[in-house]
Amino acid sequence: MNSTFVILVGLAELAGLAGMGLTITWMIKYLGGFGWDGYAKQFNVHPLMMTVGMIFINGNALMLYRVTLSLNLPRIIVKFCHLGLQLLAAGCGSIGLAAVFGFHKTIGTANLYSFHSWVGLATFIMFGIQLLFGFLFFILFFFLLPRSENLRGRFLPIHVFFGKMILILATITTCMGIQEKAMFAMPNYDSLPAQAYVAHFAGFSFVIFTVTVLYVLSNDKFRTASDRSSPQLLSPDVNHSTSHSNT
Repeated sequence: MNSTFVILVGLAELAGLAGMGLTITWMIKYLGGFGWDGYAKQFNVHPLMMTVGMIFINGNALMLYRVTLSLNLPRIIVKFCHLGLQLLAAGCGSIGLAAVFGFHKTIGTANLYSFHSWVGLATFIMFGIQLLFGFLFFILFFFLLPRSENLRGRFLPIHVFFGKMILILATITTCMGIQEKAMFAMPNYDSLPAQAYVAHFAGFSFVIFTVTVLYVLSNDKFRTASDRSSPQLLSPDVNHSTSHSNT
């Protein structure tokens, strides 16, 4: 396995874990922790679940095909692992949305009044559509329409594009959410208290994670080097899917 590839994947994982760790630190140390009481502690579940699901788990699901190529796993196993990660991401995102909607209902605040919420909800809906069509084309059609390689191949570029775009939009939404929450939570935000540094570095960590994941997915050198060592290229289905990162 390419040493640069290993370093970049490691960097992505460290950045993602740092982002989640800093988010947890921010929520617990400065914002009261987590709960499901309809108030501030319930709101704190929202940023954690959205970043864990829509950025960290989702990003790892996108890298899964590259990371597992050298393991010589059956292609269908990798497909189901990818689907499982995406379903887990969807579950985390659903909990995060339920937390913020419940919080707004309790305190009597309108939903979807900010640009952050508009972009976030649109991203989650796109993720749901992506998940549905990915299941139909790459799992259901694989079993029910075994001669559908050409159809899956034509859909593949669309699936790849939206997979990457959703990760980018999730990261943009997270950065907007961090800014919005920081301004609400810190009356002295302009003086950059310690809490602001925690929030900002959390955002930076997620940006680093996303940029690194996208570089890994977009670099043909990593794909080609990995593909040469994978006997799974003998499978017709793999010939379509080795050119992408998230089917």
